[in-house]
Amino acid sequence: MIQIDVVMPRLFTEGVSDLQARFALESGSLTALVGPSGSGKTTLLRLAAGLETPRQGRIVVDESVWLDTQQRINQPPQQRSIGYIFQDTALFPNMTVRENITYAAPMNQQPLVNELIEATGLESFVNQKPARLSGGQRQRVALARALVRRPQLLLLDEPFAALDAQASQTLRQVLLDLHRAWGTTTLLVSHHEVDVLALADRVIRLVQGRIETDERINKAEWAITEPITRIEYNQIQQYWYIETATTQLQSTNPAWSQRKVGDLIQVGPGT
Repeated sequence: MIQIDVVMPRLFTEGVSDLQARFALESGSLTALVGPSGSGKTTLLRLAAGLETPRQGRIVVDESVWLDTQQRINQPPQQRSIGYIFQDTALFPNMTVRENITYAAPMNQQPLVNELIEATGLESFVNQKPARLSGGQRQRVALARALVRRPQLLLLDEPFAALDAQASQTLRQVLLDLHRAWGTTTLLVSHHEVDVLALADRVIRLVQGRIETDERINKAEWAITEPITRIEYNQIQQYWYIETATTQLQSTNPAWSQRKVGDLIQVGPGT
């Protein structure tokens, strides 16, 4: 269980006010933080990571107190068991994929490094440097590097923002598979509804630094309707390929031959 209770002055679009958030994260859960730009989502991640200090607050992870302003406890980021993935990945440009991941790994953990390289589908790129990778590949390296220390809390700040639909879909699946396999407690900031609904089991909406709603997601019920932006048929593998603004779909259903660009399609369970 991770308990977060913080108050911090912040400049919002409507003026100076307090970011004031109090909530608990169940172990192994994946919670999404959503809301308008400037509502305090990234600031909340930075407070959890120890990159900023609130005016008052308390953060307790299991039995470990990371922050207690009354007791003057404030563990620095390197002493908090966190993995943090930024939108720009922040990889070391002079290191290869393997070296970036190994650098963050504990001593004598090469088997874990190899496991994560395989789990993220990076085997063919281990000797490449970040400049030679696509945006989606760099985010997968960042994910492996964040998980290699087995963090108690994984923080994801808009990891899909700069990716195209195909790269987003691949990263979503990799992230979901690793989350299920490792059970890491995760806090995700995203503006993309399809990413939130595909990954999160709970959504907290921030508005002007306050929690407006806090809801569980029933994945059996959600669905999003989007226009088709691309459709084609793969003659060799005999399936239809459809792309929308946020995802990609494949099907051998012959009824898909009647679809065309601009048609609306439902993205969600059972699609």
